[in-house]
Amino acid sequence: MTTIIRYTALLFITIILSSCYSDEPESPAKMPLVIEGWIENGEAPIVMVTHAVDLTKPSASFDGFVEKWSRVSIFDGDKQYILTGRIDKNYTPDFIFTSSKLKGEVGHTYRLLVETETDTAEAVATILPPPALLPLTVKPAPGCDTLYTICATIDGAADENGYYKFFARSDKTESRFYASYLGTFTGAEYNRAGEWQISRGVHSTYSDDDFEHFYHSGDRVTVKLCALQTSVYDFWSTYDKSVGISNNLFFSFATNCPSNIRGGLGYWAAYGHTRRTVRIP
Repeated sequence: MTTIIRYTALLFITIILSSCYSDEPESPAKMPLVIEGWIENGEAPIVMVTHAVDLTKPSASFDGFVEKWSRVSIFDGDKQYILTGRIDKNYTPDFIFTSSKLKGEVGHTYRLLVETETDTAEAVATILPPPALLPLTVKPAPGCDTLYTICATIDGAADENGYYKFFARSDKTESRFYASYLGTFTGAEYNRAGEWQISRGVHSTYSDDDFEHFYHSGDRVTVKLCALQTSVYDFWSTYDKSVGISNNLFFSFATNCPSNIRGGLGYWAAYGHTRRTVRIP
């Protein structure tokens, strides 16, 4: 029996801890295929493909588990888009598959197909109508006059049967969006709260010592709210809970994250998203 844990300083290399230690070097081809991918309305797809990593066995580097020669396709109905692989230092791993010819559209269903020499993985996701956001509000952090929190409010009531997730990006320190800490919720949860506090996302530029959930004066922050399908909500909700109870911001040990990938691990998400930007005074 193996236990899968998530390396949260940028999803998504999956790490497997075996019950017995072996000195035999691990072959990436023997490990499960791991997919982290998404497409949003108006945006090009991003897909990262790796193999799981067993930390109990010798390994030259994580680079050896990145699948750079995968054939990655996305189908929009009968139309096939073959994604191109390239280096992008904004992501970890820093090799992504994308296509400038494909932009997500609300209501479209996208089938992801990943083919390697040893594995085939696929998943299907549909972009739901994006929720509307009111202008963001900024409030001083509790007990501190130099840090601030951002609150987001959905324009109108959230769909009680809907699923949502916040992402955020600080223009001063971040070049991409990161999942807001504990930012996954249902419409029923939101309707009781009335607004949602946006916490800074966890990623590899931070250590346990210098990470903080709040924002500084002068930050210009863009918040993205996404409507999710159930399978992707299950992944992110489990991920949030696992990070929250692990007592470690960068390694999550509690449980495996559910996956909508057939033939692998990870997730393929279609996000119906809306963005708002605010400057911290």
